[in-house]
Amino acid sequence: MVEDYVSIIGTLEKILYNNPENGFIIGTFITENSFKTITVKGVLFNTYEHEKLHLKGTWENHKIYGRQFSIREFMTVEPKSVEGMIRYLSSRVFKGVGEKTARRIVEKFGEDTFNIIDNTPELLSRVKGVGKKQKNSLLSAWDDQKGLRDVMTFLRGVGISYSYAQLIFSKNGLNSIPLIKTNPYQLTNIPGIGFLTADTIARKLGFENNSPHRSSAGILYIIEQQASNGHTCFPKEELIKITSKELNIESEMLKKSLEQLLSDRILKMYRIEDLNGLEQDFVSRSRLYDAEKRVAENVFRILKSKAYTVFDSEASMIEDEEKKVGFKLDPIQRLAVEEALKNKFLIITGGPGTGKTTIVRFILGLMSSRIPSVGLAAPTGRAAKRISETTGRVSYTIHRLLEATNMGFQRDRDNPLDQELLILDETSMIDTMLMDRFLEAVPSASRLILVGDVDQLPSVGAGALLLDLIESEVIPVVRLDHIFRQAKDSYITVNAHKVRRGEFLDISNLNPSADTDSNLLDFYFIQESNPKKIVEKILLLNLERIPQRFKLDPMMDIQVLTPMHRGITGSLNLNKKIQEKINFDSKGMEFRGIWFKVGDKVMQQQNDYDKGVFNGDLGRIVNYDQKTKEFFVKFDHDIVHYDSKELDQLSLAYAITVHKSQGSEYSAVILPLTSHHFVMLQRNLLYTAITRGKQLVVLIGTEDAVKMAVKNQGALRRFTGLKNQLSDNL
Repeated sequence: MVEDYVSIIGTLEKILYNNPENGFIIGTFITENSFKTITVKGVLFNTYEHEKLHLKGTWENHKIYGRQFSIREFMTVEPKSVEGMIRYLSSRVFKGVGEKTARRIVEKFGEDTFNIIDNTPELLSRVKGVGKKQKNSLLSAWDDQKGLRDVMTFLRGVGISYSYAQLIFSKNGLNSIPLIKTNPYQLTNIPGIGFLTADTIARKLGFENNSPHRSSAGILYIIEQQASNGHTCFPKEELIKITSKELNIESEMLKKSLEQLLSDRILKMYRIEDLNGLEQDFVSRSRLYDAEKRVAENVFRILKSKAYTVFDSEASMIEDEEKKVGFKLDPIQRLAVEEALKNKFLIITGGPGTGKTTIVRFILGLMSSRIPSVGLAAPTGRAAKRISETTGRVSYTIHRLLEATNMGFQRDRDNPLDQELLILDETSMIDTMLMDRFLEAVPSASRLILVGDVDQLPSVGAGALLLDLIESEVIPVVRLDHIFRQAKDSYITVNAHKVRRGEFLDISNLNPSADTDSNLLDFYFIQESNPKKIVEKILLLNLERIPQRFKLDPMMDIQVLTPMHRGITGSLNLNKKIQEKINFDSKGMEFRGIWFKVGDKVMQQQNDYDKGVFNGDLGRIVNYDQKTKEFFVKFDHDIVHYDSKELDQLSLAYAITVHKSQGSEYSAVILPLTSHHFVMLQRNLLYTAITRGKQLVVLIGTEDAVKMAVKNQGALRRFTGLKNQLSDNL
């Protein structure tokens, strides 16, 4: 039974374990009265060995380690004994003050040592061996420690975690308390601290619902939410309405705050047509507005500039290349090649099996004799690797092409790319911000070809770039719509195009029992409505049925895709269940509720230019050092090191969302699809998922869910301002 809170005073003798992320320690502690050594555990921020502490907490009995003191509150106690003061001043808190110097100071001033440092620090100069530099160093550390404890105590008192409190103090120092008391919503400038956290703190400090600071922060919070949903701008009236409803702020206050944010140029507003063709005011974050403006300007810069190389007599060139490669282009393919030769800027779009890769190879063969400097790129590492495999030429991620580092992109308008011909694949994945940086670095005389499938899901980041560029009609577009005979034999390709056209799949003959071992299909549908049974069938397919029947590796060849993160059939639960079956006994560690183990398939969740890994890259954990808590992950290009603090960059990847699968292909895809996913059931999501499979696609779910997805077109059409910017530049 847990005892009542008790207080103990003593010295933190030794720190046995320390988690720098949350400040949790386990240590040995010598009590002041009995001089007993006990074990203590709990959060002790910025404490050091040999410090005297006053602890408040409870006694607990651990099954293995015995009786321990669990800390609930603590405060430092200035040591009063000579030896205690010497140990404190010579600790690593006060760099440059060794034991000899600390002893001289304490012997000089005795029990008044700390009072002297606080009130008459100039007297330290009378101590032998304490020079000006050493005195200033000691006083600076003394003030920092005193101020840090005050700030940390305040921050922890209003509910800020230890790790975030450190970030806040490192940015604002001793100004942290007055800044937060004046406007706690400024905390949203700290990476990882959102509006909801700041709002909770503000409530504790007495801020009301209709506070001007809360109103402004609320508008920015809602518009950033809309940006995370893909919108680069949002209707003004709807923005006010949503913010008022979700955050309980009066509309009039929100309108005043919006005017101030527009005046401060944090937001921008302009009048454009909405999705129904009606004109209204739209609000945008300045960074997104400016990015769309630059994209439009650069599109016209490239279109209006003269090409460095001009191609004449296209017909004879095309015929010569046809003879060279041994096949004849069909009319739409020929049109695509002719347009590539005539125009500096071209978009080629089409679904699976329509020959996009064939056209790219043909154009490269045709132009490479006249244009030796060619750049091939894609948004993700896996997509770039696939281009290299299909064209036989070196390809890069866009970030690598732009020589990105954690300090920014090295290639820009002042230091443009060297390539005269640039071809980007999987353009539907490219968001507004990345296309802005890319076009800034494209030389005016270069040729640019964008290749992509406009019917796939749009980018994870804000914007609908490929769709907007096509619909603007300022760039020549060729749509490949002919499915070639080999592709027609694939149920994957046929069904993908049915979904694209809004036609329901004929799934009556697409079940495992309708097939024989001698005539394997590449597309199956398994009827199941119970989410728990769907998970069981996914495990059976992933670990036994597909590997046995199709001779595929369950770890790296088979990919489970799902519409959502959460829920029984969401990626979080599926990853846990698959890991328990496929990789249950490897060494590793737990991080924020997720176990990472040697052998796990993982995905990079953010761009890290120093490591050379990017959002969406797949890898596998190949080693883990239990002493240093370091992981080593093998990606396609290299083995990358992560320390325990960096595990938030990784996620398990046995199951991933369909959005995260963009630009990748897998030998086999398993997709659960039920009415529980109704929020995400869209035509382009189902289409994207099906087109990820090369050899096999298995849908598990209900016919109603499939029908819902096929019918749901454009429900999540994005608000963007790019078409308006392009029309303004005409």
